[in-house]
Amino acid sequence: MMRYKIISLGLLIILFSCKDVNKFSSGSYPNAEVFEIKLPKENVIYKIDSVKMNTGLQVPPFEWAGRETLLKDKTLQNGYVVFYAFLKESNQIMYFYAREDGSNKTKIGLISIQNGLSLGNWQEVNKDLSKEENEQSTKLFKEKIISKIK
Repeated sequence: MMRYKIISLGLLIILFSCKDVNKFSSGSYPNAEVFEIKLPKENVIYKIDSVKMNTGLQVPPFEWAGRETLLKDKTLQNGYVVFYAFLKESNQIMYFYAREDGSNKTKIGLISIQNGLSLGNWQEVNKDLSKEENEQSTKLFKEKIISKIK
């Protein structure tokens, strides 16, 4: 009996020390880098829209598959509001969400990064990017979005 407890404990330690333990997370975006803002979702959405307009983070229309494409922010049926922001200096599109999380709190999650203005090259944070790329993307996201809406 003691032997099974030791084996079970060992397996749990191995499981939780693995880099990819986040694969078992629940939710729509289990790999997202999440930040909590102490404001209601409506205020956060307004501030994100304002930041995007005033700092030139709007994704410009671009040619894809032979026709002009425009990535638009939208509200999904599951309550998430998803956004796209274009960072000219690094030529990247950031895809992120805002979701109400209890009383006057909103979670913002960086979901993925697209290099360049050509679809089909999305990389999920905390999954497809290296540790250094994740750190760089998170730092840039904090600087360009999170710091401006707190």
